[in-house]
Amino acid sequence: MLRDNLQDKSYFDEAVEFYEESIVEDIEELKSGKLTKVVSMRFCFGLIIHAMNLLNNKYSRGDKLGGIKPLLQDVLTYRKWQNDYANALPEQEQAERISWEEMREDYLEQNLKWLSFAYCLDMGEEYYLKALEFIGNQGQDALFDKISVKLGDSGRDIASDILFKKRFSKLYKVIEGSPEQRPSLANDYIESWYNLIGRPDYHLMDNDAYDGYWCWEIALVVKLFNIDDSSFIDHPYYPKDLVHWQDNQ
Repeated sequence: MLRDNLQDKSYFDEAVEFYEESIVEDIEELKSGKLTKVVSMRFCFGLIIHAMNLLNNKYSRGDKLGGIKPLLQDVLTYRKWQNDYANALPEQEQAERISWEEMREDYLEQNLKWLSFAYCLDMGEEYYLKALEFIGNQGQDALFDKISVKLGDSGRDIASDILFKKRFSKLYKVIEGSPEQRPSLANDYIESWYNLIGRPDYHLMDNDAYDGYWCWEIALVVKLFNIDDSSFIDHPYYPKDLVHWQDNQ
């Protein structure tokens, strides 16, 4: 049963097929031996994006969530490949990895989405810690650092403030709030979310960019901090099926 209500199943079927084929093609290119280490590193980054987009479309299409757990394992594998290629760069090319690993707003969004799927689908602490090791950037952003500590990275340095205040200050207030305040603060964040991401209106564009409007990061925070979501459980941007997934589903 579709979880998204702005496109039909055939739309998401085509998107899923596209990303599955793209992943196969990229892996074949990587294994061809024709790419430099720098280009291979970038290809792995692209693989991660394809895999995350595939997760997004499978969720919107209504796929059973337990069935997409192997794809999360693939994401971790692709991130390891990216790290391995980056580590193999000669010293004079190490600067090439910075723009693919630094803490940027769009990368933070993507990493929170990754961890949201991983935590809500119970991939396990070993998985979370390995993902956090590959993401790095300890002590750079207080929001991400505090989420990371909650995921098990107990010795992590914690930044004194968040980097992207316009985008994430409302989410930071959720985790900084008291347990009694958090449901209201979470509701406030999800109500503001579409404006915070710039009101993209992807569903109106004729370029297949739309894959559902889901506030993944609030799913992670709600699950991680055990927040009562009854006041916003039916909000159209809230991925409630992910938050309330059980292992027998």
